[in-house]
Amino acid sequence: MEDDNILKIGNLYRTIRCLEPILDHAEIDKIRLEFNRNIRQLVNLSNSHLRTAKRVSGNVSWRQRVSRTYYACYCISRAVRLAVKGAYNTDPSDHKNIGDLPDDFPSSDTWSDFLTKLRGDRNIADYDHTDCRKQLEMSDTEYVNQAEKFTLEAKDYLKNRGHL
Repeated sequence: MEDDNILKIGNLYRTIRCLEPILDHAEIDKIRLEFNRNIRQLVNLSNSHLRTAKRVSGNVSWRQRVSRTYYACYCISRAVRLAVKGAYNTDPSDHKNIGDLPDDFPSSDTWSDFLTKLRGDRNIADYDHTDCRKQLEMSDTEYVNQAEKFTLEAKDYLKNRGHL
């Protein structure tokens, strides 16, 4: 992330509230446009990861499929969290928040459970040197299929909130 990226400011909703008495509406709208541009970029990155996961042959590279699927879901989860909370975190510990979906997100508990399982299996895929494909909670193909459904749900959610 560039040093001059708007997300470095901190919570964007708080920033806008602080600047509204000082700046005119056109300037505040520029901040909102940039905020939404960052959300769209996260969605685009998610799409890229998911396309890669779908192209990789599961028989040969199940690890890469699980890993790219995880990052597709992580990026769109970040987009949702950014849109709702106005905050963006680049700390590696943010990965534990992948399942932290807003209460009004459709089937939030189900998707949170899926994302948490996917994170655990991504750790197996990326860090466990033993061939432990059979230890996965779901097959890599099932993960890709579920990730497609989750990303569609997340995109609809973001559209309905005016961010896409």
